[in-house]
Amino acid sequence: MSIRVHFKQSRVFCAVGIALLFFMALFHGSGLFFVNDVIMKSNTEGFLKAIFPVLFIHPSIHLIGLSIFGILAIHLREKAQTILIAIAILVVADALAAFYLGAFAPGILLTIAAICFLIPGLGPKKL
Repeated sequence: MSIRVHFKQSRVFCAVGIALLFFMALFHGSGLFFVNDVIMKSNTEGFLKAIFPVLFIHPSIHLIGLSIFGILAIHLREKAQTILIAIAILVVADALAAFYLGAFAPGILLTIAAICFLIPGLGPKKL
């Protein structure tokens, strides 16, 4: 396989990882109003009701931020590997948290996204 083909495959892997993270963030964020309404109607402490929206939206912001770093990594070329490996590690941590919470589908999707960033991160120096 030529280096040129590997670069194109690396960009495709990055694009898939970016898309997975971005759409997962949108899907998670879309549940904010529904879940917030359920929490507000529950007998949960007032303090938790006050901070819940921020706690709920944080993973969505986190995933969007990681996808933005993925976009930046595509354009960095020589330094992309370091960022891609860091993104993969953070996404694996998110996947482990998802599995811990019993969210197996998101955990699997996050693991796939991490692999999509890890493959080009471990490849040749340029994307």
